[in-house]
Amino acid sequence: MAYFKFAFNTAGKSAIPREFPIATGTAIEKGEIVKFTPGTGVVAIGDADQDDPVLGVALENHDGATADGRQTGLLIKVATDLNDVFELQSTEAQTLTGGSTTTAVISGLLPQTNDLWNGGYIEIVTCAASSELVGTMHKITDSVGSSGTLTVPTMAAALASGDTIRIHPGKLALTEFGWDLNSDGTDIDYTSSGGEAIQLFDVDPARKKSFWKLRLQQYASHPVAL
Repeated sequence: MAYFKFAFNTAGKSAIPREFPIATGTAIEKGEIVKFTPGTGVVAIGDADQDDPVLGVALENHDGATADGRQTGLLIKVATDLNDVFELQSTEAQTLTGGSTTTAVISGLLPQTNDLWNGGYIEIVTCAASSELVGTMHKITDSVGSSGTLTVPTMAAALASGDTIRIHPGKLALTEFGWDLNSDGTDIDYTSSGGEAIQLFDVDPARKKSFWKLRLQQYASHPVAL
């Protein structure tokens, strides 16, 4: 499972965890993006469009069930510094609506911006035509926003509708925002729009890594939903 983890601070600081109240039975995963509700404490984002400001990234688990003190305690550590950058190694898979030996097509891929994915990689998760393609990485040489077509060098077998891939964005996607998170708040959903809270800061697509910064944050200049 993917999760966000502290990578570095643009002001040169170390990670500075802050403790916040949390209800004893609230379940939060380490690396999950969370928000704070006055009168309640830290909660899961619970916002389908991800357009509300967030508090930060949880630095520890709080499963609300394990009786080891912290897991059911009344405090949780969260990274909230506005200069923090968080690393993500995405495990979210997208289902293809078409493909070939040189293309992967996701009709719902967002945003619909030509060339945005150029320089990134697709990682084959499942391929009905060839199990040998599973796990391989292919550099994106062209992308068409309106159709969600990603072009790659010729592969040994053809991709087709129903196959699945992961997308690792390249540098032409830097500063982009607008994607939602998955339901756990631990990964990016590149086929769902509406998100405003986080922004792509840097990438290392060959190593399957992306780096994210909070754009709307409850302590920042955008404390309310856009």
